[in-house]
Amino acid sequence: MELTQEQKIELGTTEIAKRIRQQLKQEYPSCKFSVRSEYFSMGSAITISLMVADRRIKRNMSEIPEQAFLNVGNGYSKEDIEDRQNKKYHQLNQYALKDGYDPANWCNGVFLTEQGHNLLKRVVQIAQQYNYNNSDPQTDHFDVNFYLHIELGKWNKEFIDG
Repeated sequence: MELTQEQKIELGTTEIAKRIRQQLKQEYPSCKFSVRSEYFSMGSAITISLMVADRRIKRNMSEIPEQAFLNVGNGYSKEDIEDRQNKKYHQLNQYALKDGYDPANWCNGVFLTEQGHNLLKRVVQIAQQYNYNNSDPQTDHFDVNFYLHIELGKWNKEFIDG
């Protein structure tokens, strides 16, 4: 059932995080997620961290096409990209997870497998069913129910890939 904007606001970020946690547990019982809510002046955020995966989420360097390294840009060498790929904590770009899988897509510092992309895309969909976005970038007006952050692991606890 689609919730109205008023219903989403009434739920509150803590309750929404609880519902997201329950749905992730139901849909991905073999994965371990951390779902945290945070309130701050003039807003709130939900951070979803995939801690343990039941499938491989990150690609091996040997699986990444050469063209993908050229697409990264920003002066990163292949060694820089390999260092980032091997890290145990990643903050992901949720907007890179909206479209279909592209093997050359660098998701804010990590190349994902197709299964990993699809799992994380579903995580974003689950969370966004409770969100709304009435923002108007042209007038620099931001109006969302909550900000969403997607991570592999946490800054102080490593991600375990499947």
